[in-house]
Amino acid sequence: MNAWSWGVDGWIIVIGALAAIACAVPGVFLVVRREAMLADALSHAALPGIAGAFLMSGTRDPLWMFLGAVGAGLLVAIGARGIAALGRVDAGAAMGIAFTTLFALGLVAIVQAADRVDLDPSCVLFGSLELAPLDTIDVGGAAVPRAAVVLACVAAINLAVAALLWKEFTITAFDAPLARALNLRPRVIELLVLAMAAATCVAAFEAVGSILVVAMIVIPAASARLMSDRLAGMVVGAVVLGIVGALAGHWLASAAAPMLLPSGRDASTAGSIAAALGGIFVVTALFSPQRGALRRLADRASLARRVVREDALGLLWRVEEDGKTIDTKRLATLLVRGAQARPRSIGRAINRLARERLVSIDAGRIALTTEGRNAGAELVRSHRLWELYLARRLALAPDHVHDTAMVLEHITDSTMRDELAREELADPTNPESLKDPHGRIVPRPPE
Repeated sequence: MNAWSWGVDGWIIVIGALAAIACAVPGVFLVVRREAMLADALSHAALPGIAGAFLMSGTRDPLWMFLGAVGAGLLVAIGARGIAALGRVDAGAAMGIAFTTLFALGLVAIVQAADRVDLDPSCVLFGSLELAPLDTIDVGGAAVPRAAVVLACVAAINLAVAALLWKEFTITAFDAPLARALNLRPRVIELLVLAMAAATCVAAFEAVGSILVVAMIVIPAASARLMSDRLAGMVVGAVVLGIVGALAGHWLASAAAPMLLPSGRDASTAGSIAAALGGIFVVTALFSPQRGALRRLADRASLARRVVREDALGLLWRVEEDGKTIDTKRLATLLVRGAQARPRSIGRAINRLARERLVSIDAGRIALTTEGRNAGAELVRSHRLWELYLARRLALAPDHVHDTAMVLEHITDSTMRDELAREELADPTNPESLKDPHGRIVPRPPE
C-alpha cells in the first residue's frame, strides 16, 4: 500500500462519493417503482448511444454523450415495450432482449471507433477511478479532477430537479393512476427520471464504468428502502450509504487488498466500492430495524409466543365453560393436538401467564384468574364471531370454519369484534341469541 495522498486518495473518495450522491436520486425512484432492472438496462443500452455520439461528433463533449445516452435509453424503453407487445413475452424478458442487443452493438461500435476516437473500451466497461484525479481542469485557480466537477454538477442537478418536482415524483412513484387522475403527467416524470439516470450513467462511466454504475444506482437505494418508509428518508439514506460505500471501498482496495491478496497489489477501487455496497446491503437486510431479516424473525417468534399464550387462555375458558378443571399436562396435550403448539413453547407460555397473573396453578391444576377469564372471553368471543361470519356470509359449512377462526381471532381488536357482533346479532334486545354455528353462545364482552 502506498502512503496516503490527498491529491490522489482524497480525490478518489470524493469522486466516488459524488458518484454515489448523483446515483442516489434516480436510484431511489427506480427502486420504489420496482424498476431497478431499468438501471442495468440503461447503463448497458447507453453504451451504443455514446458510441454513436462519438462516431457522429468525433469528440467526448458531454452534451453529445448525454444526448446519445438519453436517445439510447429511450430506444431501449420503447423497444422493450414493442418486443413485449409483439413477441408476447413478459416485461423483464423484453427488457433483457433490448438492452443486451444494444449493448453488443455498442461494443462493436466502440471497437470500430477506437482507432479514430480517444476512447478506451475497458475504461467504459470497468472505469478508471484510480486515474481520475490525474485528469484535472482549472476551477478558480485550483486543479480539480474533471470527473469530480462533472459528477458534482450532475448530483446538484438531480437533487435540484427532485426538490422542485418532489410532489410529482412522489405521487408518480407510489401511485401512477392517482398521478394521471391529478394530471401530473406521469409519463413525463418517468422520462425525466430516465433522463436523470442516463445523465448519471454518462457522468459516472469514466469513474466507475458502465457495469459498476448499476451497483451505485441500485444498492444504496435498495438498502435505504429497507430502513425507511418515507421517500425523503430513502434519498438521504441512499446518499449516506453511498458515501460510506465509497469510503469503505477505497479502504478495501488500497489497505485491505494488499494485505489479503498474494500479489500484495491494490485492488480496483470501483470494484471494491461495489463490493462494499453489497456488504452494506447484506448488513442492512439482516439488521434493519424495520425490515431486517432478524427483526422479522424476532417478530415472528414474538407472535408465535403470543399465539400460544392466547390459545392457552381460550382453551382454559372453554374448559371452565363446560364446568370442568384441567391440569397443566392435559392442557399441554390439548394445545399440541388442537393448536399445533410446540411442547417447549407451552411451558414458557404457562409460566408467562402465571407471572402476568392471568392463571393460577395449584398442585398441578391450572385455572384462570378474573383478569385471565376476561382475556379468555375476548378471545373466544372473537373466535365464535368469526365462525358465525364465515358460516353466514361466506356460506362455509360449520365444520370448515374453526381453523380459519383460529387464525383470525389473534388479529381481531375490540373495534372489529364490536362490528362483527353488530352485523351478526340476531336479536339486538337479547345478546344471548348470538350463537356460533355449533350452537354455543358467543360470550358477552366483559363489564
